[in-house]
Amino acid sequence: MCIVTFRWAPDSDEPLLLAANRDEFYERPTERMHWWPGDEVLAGRDLRSGGAWLGITRHARFAMVTNIRNPALRREGAPSRGELVKRFLVGDMAAQTFVANALDQSDRYEGFNLLCGHVTASERALWFGNSQERNVTAVTPGIHGFSNASLDTPWPKLVRMKQAFRHALAERDPSQRSARLHRLLRNQTVTPDAKLPNTGVPFEVERMLGSIFIQSERYGTRASTVLSVSGDGARLSEAGFAANGEPQERIEFQFPLLTTKRQPATADTQ
Repeated sequence: MCIVTFRWAPDSDEPLLLAANRDEFYERPTERMHWWPGDEVLAGRDLRSGGAWLGITRHARFAMVTNIRNPALRREGAPSRGELVKRFLVGDMAAQTFVANALDQSDRYEGFNLLCGHVTASERALWFGNSQERNVTAVTPGIHGFSNASLDTPWPKLVRMKQAFRHALAERDPSQRSARLHRLLRNQTVTPDAKLPNTGVPFEVERMLGSIFIQSERYGTRASTVLSVSGDGARLSEAGFAANGEPQERIEFQFPLLTTKRQPATADTQ
């Protein structure tokens, strides 16, 4: 299902700061965050369909996707929504155009939210698309978030997450702030039944999905990601989780963003 909160500040020294959880069935095979062949794309990989849910490139192309929780949008045999993230990261299409094209083809997919952008020194823009609304939206500066409804839909767990995210911004030390954001992503505060959204899934499922960090017998939070993009480059840390919610080794990446012209993606990344 997934959830993300981020600060977009294109005129600052840190244009993008993001904290996100990836929620998935435990049995779905997944490769953790890593450099893809060609050493250009940093992302995890869904080993069932080959797509990704969140990633960034050395040339500061960024993308992530979440689903829309609405049983009416399920489509038998639909391609993976993670294909959209993969295609943007390995391609060279402008983010606004890519999101518009994805929405034009949204009937092929189950419901999705797509966030794409460029975070280079010369080009800073984030674009959002929701497959039900079908509007390409330029993300405005500020703190935003989304889960399995559209951008900034005030679901209780997203409201809690955005509030805690704001508090974490008071931490000046980058490593301490990252640790604080990872603690936020482990928050299991439940949403009172009366405040749960009604998305069409069984009520016990709605209740299980009402916390920032999700844990159940078959489904839960598989990875937590904190990403910072600044003038010094990108810093990303990912904490993985086993089926019982126990943390796996946290992996970290820090790298400069390149301003040279990007080479075409290799066949291995297609």
